[in-house]
Amino acid sequence: MDKNQNIEVLVERHYDGTYWGTTQNVPGVVSAFGASLDELKNNLKHAYESYLEVALEQGEVWVEEVRLRTEWVFSMNMQALFDLVPEVKISAIARRAGINESLMRQYATGKAVVSEDRVRYIERTIHDLGRELQSVKL
Repeated sequence: MDKNQNIEVLVERHYDGTYWGTTQNVPGVVSAFGASLDELKNNLKHAYESYLEVALEQGEVWVEEVRLRTEWVFSMNMQALFDLVPEVKISAIARRAGINESLMRQYATGKAVVSEDRVRYIERTIHDLGRELQSVKL
């Protein structure tokens, strides 16, 4: 589908675990949060619907074009993770996940946008590492 037909959302995760999402390609800004990624998506979609209703009531000319967008694309900013937990080394996670270290650094510095699927894969890799660390007995 044409990129202009998508509703693009940048998702970030706060140090307290809350997910925040902000639209990137619609007039104005629609933002929401949630305790989980699914909750964020649901909250953002409701906020977006309300945003369009108000814009329609106010006679905004862009509403009709934007209302045709039905596909949501959620991209994540990995920079926050590595900033919030500096003990998690970018290169080590990249190797463990089988991702090029240079690409992982681009994700971590915000120079490359990472897809939701790739973020979930990296997140699983980090969680697997955490489980292994929790099983260590000293």
